Amino acid sequence: MKILVTGGSGMVGKCIKDLIGLYPTHGFTFLSSKDCDLTNRYETQCYFQNGCFDYVIHLAANVGGLYKNMNKGIEMFSDNIKINENVLEACKRYSVNRGIFVLSSCIYTPEPSKFPMDESMIHEGPPHPSNEGYAYAKRMLELQCRQYNKKFNTKYMCLIPVNLYGPYDNFRNGDAHVIPDLMARFHKDKINDDESIVFGTGEPLRQFLYAKDFAKLILNVLLDDTNIQSMICCNDEVKISKMVDVLSETMEMDKEKMSFNVDMPNGCMRKTVSNEKLKSIYPYFKFTSLKDGLRETYTWFKNNYPSNVRL
Repeated sequence: MKILVTGGSGMVGKCIKDLIGLYPTHGFTFLSSKDCDLTNRYETQCYFQNGCFDYVIHLAANVGGLYKNMNKGIEMFSDNIKINENVLEACKRYSVNRGIFVLSSCIYTPEPSKFPMDESMIHEGPPHPSNEGYAYAKRMLELQCRQYNKKFNTKYMCLIPVNLYGPYDNFRNGDAHVIPDLMARFHKDKINDDESIVFGTGEPLRQFLYAKDFAKLILNVLLDDTNIQSMICCNDEVKISKMVDVLSETMEMDKEKMSFNVDMPNGCMRKTVSNEKLKSIYPYFKFTSLKDGLRETYTWFKNNYPSNVRL
């Protein structure tokens, strides 16, 4: 099978690329924004027409951390709506009838009817105001996939990861997610012997997922005849403060030089989701622990900083 991976130069795309040796009967194409502008309908159509793909793994998105979401909501909504619409239209037109489409746990409402939230609750209540542009675009992707499946009998499946981190992440200050942002800032502070400040109180609860684990799950779902509409991919829940403790120990930080700036916004305090469906389908899947995942990520970071990491 010929498999197209959009967003192929991003963290998850590169983690998938590290695994393709395990699938020698499949051919993978990793698409980056340099190859095709997926916000452009004509370019997207031409690329799919020339590629003759069988499956798609759709990772491409305008994505970032809390502060990028707060400051660039218009761009994140508009870009992601265009990207998703163009990719789905091209898939249907050029007979790509099976694929993985990636959402995010941030699409859920911060005030649900119950915790943990499951796949049936994607559209329950508004998302948190801090990321509503990105969240609504991702919600619409689930709706679009569902409508295509209903009308054309396609198998477009939505996977919903929690906060991803790992090798190849975006460590640029200002638009990175919480773990890579902290890792990059802590590393600079350690080199310069500066104090390290964590934004917010540390009280919000989060679930973190190692990107290599998510890459494995994507390939499992795509290639083993699983047929689902949506599935949450998550690991255990921890407080931000606990994650910071594990990260600081991993990086051998001086904890006396660390503090929380409680005047900075926390974002959503809790967005706990359930992996009950995942466990029922893959009962023996083994997640990487937060400690091991952070250690492997920091090793990669040190080996690539500063030459290959744009901060």
